[in-house]
Amino acid sequence: MRKREVGARRFSIIVVLVASLVVTMISRLYWVQMLDPHKPTQTAGLLHPGDIVVPAPRGLIVDSTGHVLVANTSVQVMTIDQDRIDGLPNHGAAVLTKVANLLHLSESRLAAEITPCSTKVPAPCWTGEPYQPVPVASHLPTSTLLAISEHREDYPGVAIQTVTLPTYPYGALAGHVLGYTAQVTQADKQVNPTLSDADTIGAAGLEAQYDKWLRGVDGIETKNLSPQGYSVSNGGYTAPKQGDTLVTSINLKLQQLAEQSLAQQISDSRKAGEPATGGAVVAMDPQTGRVLAVASYPDYNPQLFVGGISNKNYKALTAPSADDPLLSRAIAGAYAPGSTFKLVTTSSLVTHHEISLTGTYPCPGSVTIDGRVKTNFDSESFGAPISLQDALGYSCDTFFYVPAANEYYSDETRIADGKKPHEYLQHTAAQFGVGRAPRIDLPANEQATGSYADRETRLARWKANKKAYCAAARKGYPDVTNATDRAYLTQLASENCTDGWRYRAGDNADMAIGQGETTMSPLQLAVAYSALVNGGRIFSPKLGWGIVDAKGKLVKTITPKVHDTVRVQPSLLDYIANSLNFGRGWAVSGAFAYLQSAYRARIGGKTGTAEVYGKGDTSWLATWGPIYHSKKGHHVRARFVLVGMVEQAGTGATAAGPMLKRIWDGLLGADGKKPIIAGERPSRHLPKIAPQIRTARR
Repeated sequence: MRKREVGARRFSIIVVLVASLVVTMISRLYWVQMLDPHKPTQTAGLLHPGDIVVPAPRGLIVDSTGHVLVANTSVQVMTIDQDRIDGLPNHGAAVLTKVANLLHLSESRLAAEITPCSTKVPAPCWTGEPYQPVPVASHLPTSTLLAISEHREDYPGVAIQTVTLPTYPYGALAGHVLGYTAQVTQADKQVNPTLSDADTIGAAGLEAQYDKWLRGVDGIETKNLSPQGYSVSNGGYTAPKQGDTLVTSINLKLQQLAEQSLAQQISDSRKAGEPATGGAVVAMDPQTGRVLAVASYPDYNPQLFVGGISNKNYKALTAPSADDPLLSRAIAGAYAPGSTFKLVTTSSLVTHHEISLTGTYPCPGSVTIDGRVKTNFDSESFGAPISLQDALGYSCDTFFYVPAANEYYSDETRIADGKKPHEYLQHTAAQFGVGRAPRIDLPANEQATGSYADRETRLARWKANKKAYCAAARKGYPDVTNATDRAYLTQLASENCTDGWRYRAGDNADMAIGQGETTMSPLQLAVAYSALVNGGRIFSPKLGWGIVDAKGKLVKTITPKVHDTVRVQPSLLDYIANSLNFGRGWAVSGAFAYLQSAYRARIGGKTGTAEVYGKGDTSWLATWGPIYHSKKGHHVRARFVLVGMVEQAGTGATAAGPMLKRIWDGLLGADGKKPIIAGERPSRHLPKIAPQIRTARR
């Protein structure tokens, strides 16, 4: 009896607990469903929005007179609506077969391209939203466009859309600085989460540098989606906003003339038996730091990259036989500047009282430094000491070798006394911009820094590479077939292994004439020579001049900044410029190409012939003009600076000289022709840009 009572009691307790739980659950459910002000809303049957990005047309890039250098063109693109196709019998197999035949694709390939990517669906597949029409082909032939547009009933889910893509109306003209665009990658989206798969982004040149202005603002087309993610109806639409226009300081006529003259010189030099593998021309306004023309040979057409470059075209551009057309030799190339570097050397030697403007110094056919004989070009010599003016004009190397070597020995004495070396030549080179990027408005990896040797960098490099030097000395370059080259390289590696840290007098002498480890890009040299005729200002040069919105309103003015001022007396800069005035005739190397020109006294220049191991000489010429004088101080000034370089083409006078003369003929109106730039001076005013607003259509 007692056990029954205990059991009944336990059962009663369990019943009470269960009943309490049920009451609690019912109460909670009633609260949530009826009384809770924040109760959930049933959404299983409601539609959800899905956004499709409508890419904005990129802005234009124009020259300093308003001529369009990069435009937009309308392209017909075929799209396939995967949702619509899936709803057709047999998942639209019949339609896909017809489209595949039109596009000359396999049915399986087309089906794969429109299938959304997933962990189980590898490429090729569609990376965009599953409800977004998939672009499958562009630049369609007329027959394909007519087949789709005139027989829509046979192609349900297939549409032709008009999109805008960049186009280059002048082909390869200024291609290295204009750059190109590319499809957005995952890496791009990590840097800028606002980008979508439908966007294009500047990948090189000005397209990359000014991408945030050129790209514009994408539009949004909203689709109403079912709970399963299928498109049911159209929602809202926000039109895209076209990108801004970039106005550059490039002058179209000058750019065309520079490229034509460069190409002609490559051809002429090759006919003369020189390899002439490449070259460059840079034109600057020395008074403002604006770049007016940049030519580089060989070149490439940025149009190849629009929509993605093909493997065939990319292999052609990167083949060894192509001579690296993707490299901008004018800005990203680094070359020994040869005697054009004597602007820096002269500035340093006179400023630091190592030679004087009134003294005369020997110009022998050769001198011996560090036990090695260094000669003038063709062992040219003068029987008596000459002035600095004649040393610059005739470009006497031995004149500069000796004081540069003496500077080295003086620094060695300071080091022996526990003091730091002065290294005047290196410090002056740095003032002129050697050894650092010119800070032009292009991506950092598209501009060379140039270089020069000194004690500190030589030691650091030796420490970093000693093991490699010693290993190369032991191995002996067995892969080099030429015995002379193999012996030279082995000996060099052996010397670097044991003494690669040493900076010698010969190194300083080589630097004085722009040889050894001294390198500059043509742009860097143009910036340095601009300082010669603008009062010593070193600009961070600019290609961009202004940003104008789609309404034609100026948004931003881009102004070159003065990065440094060389510590050189204006009177010394005038002395150098006057010494190299072509009006002096044969006394100035390189002037003979201009002797018959009526304007020769209005321009000046300095040639350079740089030796390159295992290759032909690099031909250089730096020029400036038309010359005028400042109101204050009557210092030498110039409207333009032109620098020309031709690889493996011989002396500066024989290749770069005539190449730049053709450009000067155009600038100054030779042979009775009008100057290609009115007033023989760069424009100081931005052009008026017409509005670029377009009516957006769904």
